[in-house]
Amino acid sequence: MSVLLGVITLFAVFTLVVAVMQAVAIVRVAPAGEKLGSFLPLGWWKFRQIEAKAGPAAAQPLTIYKRAVIAFIVFLLLGLFLSSWTINQTPAPQSASAEPRLINDPRVIPAEFAFNTDNRRVATMPGALLLES
Repeated sequence: MSVLLGVITLFAVFTLVVAVMQAVAIVRVAPAGEKLGSFLPLGWWKFRQIEAKAGPAAAQPLTIYKRAVIAFIVFLLLGLFLSSWTINQTPAPQSASAEPRLINDPRVIPAEFAFNTDNRRVATMPGALLLES
């Protein structure tokens, strides 16, 4: 399963690199006054706004950019679902209380013999002679 997750991650990184390269190509062919250089519309994936600002010269890089962004999101979600599924499929480790066994440490007093009936002093406060816990 980890090999499949690695392949999905590799494809996600590859499509992200392709999307970034096409975004740079869109910014290069866009008219100078369109302010695509800030990458704000590119970061929010506003494809129609990018198409309107970049003009017809950026049609081919914009098409590749759209497909790369959509593929990146699909690979990202697929990797997320697959990794969460593999984590849920792994067996849970056994807890300490799963199997009862004797404690052989002489410093540990078993609960049936540990009577706590005596009052003990915790802290002194003004107005209280003895605090019980």
